[in-house]
Amino acid sequence: MKVSELMTRKLITVSPDESVEKAVQLFRERSIRHLLVLENDRLVGIVSDRDLMHAMEPVQAKKKRLLNVGGLFFLLEPLEVREIMSRDVKTIAPDLSVQDAAAYMVASRFGALPVVDNDTLVGIITETDLLRYFAKSAPEFQQEGKTRQRPKSERRR
Repeated sequence: MKVSELMTRKLITVSPDESVEKAVQLFRERSIRHLLVLENDRLVGIVSDRDLMHAMEPVQAKKKRLLNVGGLFFLLEPLEVREIMSRDVKTIAPDLSVQDAAAYMVASRFGALPVVDNDTLVGIITETDLLRYFAKSAPEFQQEGKTRQRPKSERRR
């Protein structure tokens, strides 16, 4: 199977000058863990849920002038997506095999890869997409649509 058959085509994107607050809102509303950053229809970055968590740490946020009021920290300037996004985005082609995409994600420790065809962003494939695919293709671990129980010999004691 090819990446193009498994990838998500309906993309959720932001621009680099969008506020991190808006990005957080998208993560929550859409239940996503990766957000693609486009500028003039060109992929320029990616933001993961880990990037957001890291950006919200008080040590990182101090770089944007924090106001400490009774132990609560407030940003005086809004963070922009460009300040937290990963810029060196690795991409894959839509005709790559799903197995090769999975191997690349594991080796690189990526949770998602944008899919690009002729310099045009056409999709994204995530670890969830791959897990779902491999789970469906392993019928020995399914029994009438339900995960089968491990034999007693494999169960924890």
